[in-house]
Formats: sequence, C-alpha cells, structure tokens
Amino acid sequence: MSATTLAVPDPDFDDGDQADGHHQEHPGEAPAGRDKGPRAASTGTSARTSTPSSSSTRKTAGQAPRTRGAGGGDNPSALAVEDSKGTPWKRGSTAPVRGCVLMALALFQRATARELWPLVVPHQRVDRSVRDALGDLADAGKVREELTLPDGRKLWCLTPAGRRDAATLLPAGTKLAAARPQREKPSAAYSEHVLDVAATAGHLAKAGFGHLSAFSTEVEHKLPGRRSLFADLVLTDPGADVPLLLGEVDRENEGPGTLVAKLATYRAWCQLPARGATKRAFEASLRRAGARTHDLRLWSATYPATGREGLPPVALVLEAGRKRNRRPGAPPLTPEQKKEKAKADHERLLRRLREVEAASEHAWYAPTYRGANITARDYHRALPVVATTMPLLRRYGAGGPIWHRFGRPGWSTLAEALANRDGDRLLKKEEQAARQAGEAERQRREREWRRPACSRCGAKFSDERWDEQEQADTWDDDGLCAACRQAAADQRARREAEREQAAAEAAAAEEKRTGSWWRRT
Repeated sequence: MSATTLAVPDPDFDDGDQADGHHQEHPGEAPAGRDKGPRAASTGTSARTSTPSSSSTRKTAGQAPRTRGAGGGDNPSALAVEDSKGTPWKRGSTAPVRGCVLMALALFQRATARELWPLVVPHQRVDRSVRDALGDLADAGKVREELTLPDGRKLWCLTPAGRRDAATLLPAGTKLAAARPQREKPSAAYSEHVLDVAATAGHLAKAGFGHLSAFSTEVEHKLPGRRSLFADLVLTDPGADVPLLLGEVDRENEGPGTLVAKLATYRAWCQLPARGATKRAFEASLRRAGARTHDLRLWSATYPATGREGLPPVALVLEAGRKRNRRPGAPPLTPEQKKEKAKADHERLLRRLREVEAASEHAWYAPTYRGANITARDYHRALPVVATTMPLLRRYGAGGPIWHRFGRPGWSTLAEALANRDGDRLLKKEEQAARQAGEAERQRREREWRRPACSRCGAKFSDERWDEQEQADTWDDDGLCAACRQAAADQRARREAEREQAAAEAAAAEEKRTGSWWRRT
C-alpha cells in the first residue's frame, strides 16, 4: 500500500487573503444567496457590547439585513431587550455565553472572537454574542485584551480571576492552559499555531464532531526513556460517530521528518501496556486476534473506544506558514497576486501531505489477512491517519469531503475516511463466501464419489445419463454410458444389416436353384 495521486477538492481561492491562514474570515465561502451555510464573521474590532444607534441604520455583522423582526434574529443568547432608556443589547443577555467563553479560553489559552464563535455558539451565523460576552467579561476583570492582531482583531486571554472561574465550570481533571503573564508593553508577536488549533476545534464542533468540553489541548503522552509527545488537540466524545480523534496542526515550522516521527511515536505509545498489567498477561493479549489485542494496552485504558478496529485515529491539519521574505517598504500584493500565492501555498501543502504519507507507511499500513481469495485488511495494529489542509477546512468545513486517509485514494468525509470498509466487515463476507465455496466443493466431491460408471468402459456417467438412470427402472438399465450405448446400438444395427444381407443372398440362391432354367439343365 503506497501513496496515491490525489484528486484534490478545489478550495476556491477567489479571495486573495486566503493564504493568510486564520486571518481570513471564512474565505472561499459563497456569498449570501448563492450557497447555504454559515456566513462570514464580523470584521469589526470592538468587543464591547454592541449598541446600534437606531434600527434604521442598524448593520449586522457579516450577514444580510434582518427580515424577521427585532426579536426574531439568529442570536438567541443576546436578544434585543430594551431597558427604561430604550437601549437594546443589555449586559444580562450575554449570560448564557460568558461561561462558554471562559471555558474556551481556559482550554485554548488565547483566541479571538472568530475562533471562539463556532466553539461557543456553533448554531449562530455571526459572532456578535461572543464579542458582546468578551466585552462584559473584560469589564468584570475575567478576560483581558493581550494585543491587537495585524488585521485589527483583538486577541483575548484569561485573567487569574477568569481562570479560577473557568476551572469551576469545566469537568474535574480537565487540563487548563497556562496563564498568560501580563506585560506593560505586550509584544506584537503571537502564536498563530494556537489560533489554528482553536480554529480546527471550531470547525470540528461546527460540523457536529464534539463540543466545547470534549476538546483538550497539549495533552501529554509519556513514553519510557523518550521525550513526551504532546497532542495539539484531543477530541473525546464517547458514543458519538467520531468518539476519539488526536489532532496535530502543522504550520510548516517543522520538517516532514518531524511529522513522520510524531506518527511513529503515536503508534509506539499506543503499543504500551496498561498500568498494572503483568508481562505474561500483556504478551498473551498480543497473541489474541481482532480487537482483543488492545485489552491491556495503555491507550484503551486512557481513551474511550474508537468504535472501529485499529488504534486511536490521528488527524493532520496542514497550514501554510507565513513567509516574511518580502523586503520592507514593498507595495502590498494585488488581489490577483494574493490568489496566485494562495494557490501556490496550497499546492505546497499537498506536496508536503504526500511526502509525509509516503514516509510514514510503517505507521499506518494495514496488511491483508491470510487466506486464499481474502482481500480484507487487518487494521487492528495500524494507526489510522487522516489529513487535510486549513484552506479546505475553511472552504468546505470539517463535515465536507476534505479528508484523505493515508493509504487510500481520493478524499472523503471524516466518518468515511475513518471507516474500515475493507477491514473486518469485508473479512466476514469473504470468510462466509469461502465457507460457502468450501461446502459447495465438498458436496461436489461427494456427488462425484457417488457418480456411477459405465459397465463396459468404466467412464463416469454424465449428469444427463445419471439423471436418466435415476428416473428409469434400475433393473431394466443396461449400465452403459452414452458412448458405449451408442456403440452397442451401432453394433446391433450392423449385425442386423448383415443378417438381412445374408438372408437376401440365401433367398436369391434358392430362387436360382428352383427356377425353370435350373430344371431344364
């Protein structure tokens, strides 16, 4: 099983800013009226409570004007409630959102309203309620603005008070992101990788894979004698279609060999024995077939069951790194240049994807089961790896056919990519077909053993001759095959002809002897 040529979905780089990664607000999505789905996030930079000056001049954030009345919008957690002064969007309307914002920042450390929006309110089409909640939390001293990004958005993080409140909202034992120290002069540098991880979780949640409290970041996987492996993102949602997913977000800041080594390390960690397992019991479990081989593995005691054969799936999300090789003072890129740059970046990501796939075959390869006419593969010891790119995520969402399963051709949805259609299900069908074929062969051999033979030449009867014998009275059957029967019939006919000829010759001789000529002589 080797890497295959990919027919890549078109990410549609109509907007030249798509190459800017998470700084672009859902680039490539269809405008209003052309396609269904979420609209773009608000481009406004203010995170304070929104207070439009009047209903006649009210402008929504990234969507068409409201047509369902003042209270019929798609922002149920921030309905327009007027006080005695007639000011809409009261602070109390953000109460259902504030707790979720605190939890999201506690999990992802830093984020803008754009990354928090699909995690907090994935059913809403705009991020207005999230921005309002951030403003209320900032006034209460729970969050603070760390810096302003180059595109004008505000980067938020928790204060110590907000982190304490978030710890009470999250389940016990949840790992919280480290608190950000406050500096008098914050640096303009920030981690784009952190925002990409939050954006990936948001795309998954918006597509129905997991929810806010189902995500964890920087989860440590310890290996004896080696450096610990920290997963960028872990989705644990028992009972869901995708109950477990380990995520790695790559921004080209590491070589392909590093990604290959990470996949090998994931597989090595999944092979560790569970704590307290004896050596004899663990070695016995390795000899078991099917899913029972994982009974005493560490991963099965750490994470919920995947619902599919194989090890915990790993998702690679590739994003183009920000190249800062333009000389200072250079003119900004034109929209056409941005579009061409975005296409070039995406093609580079796909080449990187194929390179990692080819080099990591030892981690995800699934051999075929033994047996004749068996094409099913044994995925129980293989590491399922699915990969996509951030431009495809922004264009189609995590629920679209944007996932490539290592070792398989083409692209598919996440559930289809993780499904093992040529695994145990196919094995059962092929084994059943093999059993049916074996039973048919046994019955055929038994019938051949009972097939009668010709009493003259010893040849086996044909099916037609056998059926004729079974339908006729056995005592009256001559016991000959069709060929010998025909030969006997021909012999009888020949003898009859000879007798008739001899009789005719004798009759002619007798007539000659008794004729008048004979008497005269």
